[in-house]
Amino acid sequence: MPNEPERGPIALGVGCRRDCPSDALMTLAVQTLALAGLQPDQITLVTTLEGRQHETAITSLARACHCPLIALSKEALRESEPAMSQVSETTRRVHGVPGVAEAAALAAIRQHTGATARLLVNRQQCASATCALATPAAYMALTE
Repeated sequence: MPNEPERGPIALGVGCRRDCPSDALMTLAVQTLALAGLQPDQITLVTTLEGRQHETAITSLARACHCPLIALSKEALRESEPAMSQVSETTRRVHGVPGVAEAAALAAIRQHTGATARLLVNRQQCASATCALATPAAYMALTE
């Protein structure tokens, strides 16, 4: 996979409202990455809920990070709930998942590596989007 830093693969999970401005999601993503001391080119993949992968803001973000965009099923996102820092009852009601950004990031790492995933940065939000970062738990243990 491209953009796989020494600390292991890093998934940027994203969620956004329909027609979210691309610059709003990009700004939030850069702020989220900065919390982990990362740049966009250090992301392994961008991931979201299946059905949202065609949002212009999300496709633009994946292109800017020069990495694949992975859309995951509701079932895969629901499996992430135990590792999430918080759940959204609104998102559960509307989309049938406990959250999008954290759940997608965690699920993508599990699918990409087959390993347990942990959040590197909990959900961050702006008015129209959410972002979170996940990496394999084994890599987190090496840096703690």
